[in-house]
Amino acid sequence: MNPAPQLSVIIPAYDRVEPLRLTLRCALEAARPLDAEILVVDDGSSPPLSERLAHEIAAHPRLRILRQPNQGSIVARQTGLAAARGAYVQFIDSDDLVHPEKFTREIALLEQGAGDIAYSDIASYRLDASGAPVFFPAETVPATGDAVDFLLRLQPLPHNPLYRRDWLVSRLLPPLFPPDRRQDPAGDVWLYYNLLGAEARILKLDLPLCAIGQHDEDRYSRCWERIGVASLLIAEDFMRATKDRREFDAVRRSVAATALQAWRRLPVDFHPGYDRRLLEIWRAAPAPARAVGLGRFRILAACVGVERAARWLRRLRNHRYATCRTLDDPALNALMASASR
Repeated sequence: MNPAPQLSVIIPAYDRVEPLRLTLRCALEAARPLDAEILVVDDGSSPPLSERLAHEIAAHPRLRILRQPNQGSIVARQTGLAAARGAYVQFIDSDDLVHPEKFTREIALLEQGAGDIAYSDIASYRLDASGAPVFFPAETVPATGDAVDFLLRLQPLPHNPLYRRDWLVSRLLPPLFPPDRRQDPAGDVWLYYNLLGAEARILKLDLPLCAIGQHDEDRYSRCWERIGVASLLIAEDFMRATKDRREFDAVRRSVAATALQAWRRLPVDFHPGYDRRLLEIWRAAPAPARAVGLGRFRILAACVGVERAARWLRRLRNHRYATCRTLDDPALNALMASASR
């Protein structure tokens, strides 16, 4: 067997070939200075991606297509991770881009600092005359070295973090709780929740090195309700998987606090079933008021209790669902019905 490469880039993909071609162009360019493998996990595309990307495969011997029956992007990432041999791992969605220097700079940072995870700031881009992206700064991501803060609050874009493979494999093969196809709209959240509880050295590079792809095809980010319901299922699975494990007690309180904070931001008239299930996560491991709010909230919570204070302030401050909805009532009810336990 050939020596293990420095880097494995894992790209789950299903159809959507044109955005994928630009993603591959960027990944191959960024991997060029390294000994790297590019693993595209074809999640049951029809026709197979190996046929539609025949030119790219022929031109780039480091590019491999792994094919699986259609099982969703979370399982596709797991398939890619099981096949990966690199010392480091980078996940990229099939419509997102990385800067040409991302891999070399972040690997150097991890090796210098003996790190487990490296991440960076967000870029935007325009295409030049040749169709290549030209990157420029778009958003500064906060710096943190705290694993719970990184995985629960920050939750960078899925193509942002670069991982040390042995650290990642020890926590995801097998995972803390298994994938559920209904969780696919929040696949990065599933990844982060499965990494909770693990110690990690997290390093930040203050450069804009990853960008969200620009296209008109379907993407989950255009429907916040689907992401919210998928995230709810993930948090519920995490709380079930850790219920009797005392080493997760502090993390469970952080997850519960995150659930209450999400509940506080919801429209006042959002789906009652979703409301109830978020509050059940909070009640499973309630955290002190300082973990879920600041200033006036803490004062009010000291007088009437955390949950009552949250309910009063939500009614007073929050907007109605009509101002932000992307689904009509039948579609939302169907979504919640599909997420029943």
